[in-house]
Amino acid sequence: MSDQAIQKFPLIIHYCGNEACAPGYKFGPAVREHYLLHYVTSGKGLVFLDGQSFHVTAGQCFLIQPNQMASYLADRTDPWVYFWVGFSGTSCENILDSIRQSSSIPVFNTTHPERSLLYMKQILECKNLKSGQEFAISGSFLLFLSTIEGKAQLSKGTELNDITTLATNYISHNYPYDISVDDVARAACVSRTTLYRAFKESFHMSVQQYLMDVRLSTAAEMLSTTDYSINEIVLSCGFGNYQYFIRLFQSKKKMSPTQYRKHYRIKNYEYDSCPCDM
Repeated sequence: MSDQAIQKFPLIIHYCGNEACAPGYKFGPAVREHYLLHYVTSGKGLVFLDGQSFHVTAGQCFLIQPNQMASYLADRTDPWVYFWVGFSGTSCENILDSIRQSSSIPVFNTTHPERSLLYMKQILECKNLKSGQEFAISGSFLLFLSTIEGKAQLSKGTELNDITTLATNYISHNYPYDISVDDVARAACVSRTTLYRAFKESFHMSVQQYLMDVRLSTAAEMLSTTDYSINEIVLSCGFGNYQYFIRLFQSKKKMSPTQYRKHYRIKNYEYDSCPCDM
């Protein structure tokens, strides 16, 4: 892959490997032009970054930033065994921001060490693929990142804004599908009860009402700005039943979808070009 292609690719894995280190084995100090993540499967050691030292044990991983001077040292009595992945890409900052608690803390815990190990092994196995190697490795690496305990692993003391932000983001991306309140609660990492209370306090409505409002407002916008038929809009906005949508729209907007389209096109665009309703 060319340097120009690498610069535009969301995520690219440069190299990966694993090692059972000898007691007291030290690497560095050295810098890399890309991110370098190590996952420790057993043993322990020390990482030295920017004048600070960090203890890392089995089930944890540590991240070295691009062009960051780093060195790391295996314990003399219980040396670590680790996997490593070097990576870069246009989406790296967003990916890492979604999982790390703080940019000043380079050590992460994993929530499922067995799965973390499985995904790391998959990364190495994918190196032997004859085609689609880059996508397979990147996919396995993203699966590994899903096991890191980060911002998405919300505690009981999570602020209300964090809960509603995660929930509304999930709804805004998934409203066209048949999603449930349980799906939204899982995305926000809270119980149904906690989610219900958060929505009542923030929006004065239930999660289901909020979801329906998103679907209705999207349908209304599509009616006034596109030439899609009403049936196409119904399916695009997550309404499984045409007649149910008509009744709900009429109740909320005090006019039929056809009347709404005609009214807002004349009002905003001074023309009425309405396709068939089905």
